[in-house]
Amino acid sequence: MLQKLSNVRVYHGLSREMKWEKVSRRYADAYRAWIDVFFEDPFARYSLFQIDVSGPAWNSFQPRTDQRASRDDRLASAYHQFLLVTFGTLRDTKRWWVYPDAGFFSRDSVLDRVEFLFNRTYKIAFGPQHSRIIRLARARDSAVTDLVQLADVLLGAFSFHVLKNRPDSPPRAQLVDHCVDRLEAEPYAQRGMDRFSIKRWVPPQQFTYVR
Repeated sequence: MLQKLSNVRVYHGLSREMKWEKVSRRYADAYRAWIDVFFEDPFARYSLFQIDVSGPAWNSFQPRTDQRASRDDRLASAYHQFLLVTFGTLRDTKRWWVYPDAGFFSRDSVLDRVEFLFNRTYKIAFGPQHSRIIRLARARDSAVTDLVQLADVLLGAFSFHVLKNRPDSPPRAQLVDHCVDRLEAEPYAQRGMDRFSIKRWVPPQQFTYVR
């Protein structure tokens, strides 16, 4: 996938960061090709994780009992849940590399905490001698990371699709239509897995996952 994104850059003469907010008529073809890379990859899937940050469940959520929860504490717990629901059924043969956008967490140590929690979940399920499921978790600067930029563009298009709304910008509206058309034509990735799925955050005490 990374090579194909690079090929799109070369073909369209792109050097700038690809972002939903920068979709324009001039680069409409380039952004369609950017999205096509995702749909042409047989293994690529997109999981949209929704959190109602204005709701009482999120605002009263305290993942730590020793002190008042910070934004990072809440995000770390939610990101752990996001990884579990996105990766699916726990299998001891899977290995993952995780690359969140730099700045999502205020410190690298918060991502280290998520990595620890996730690997501990698998050790509880499969035994303490089980090897690490997340082999590497590192923040990546979106300005120089094509995969994070692809996720940003897809987030914009899928968000409008889920909300059944249309952007005011004609080029963005056309890109949403293109994304929806591709999704309807190819709703499944390899092994019959949904190409696009929506997951919703719930407080940890209400969360269950398939083991």
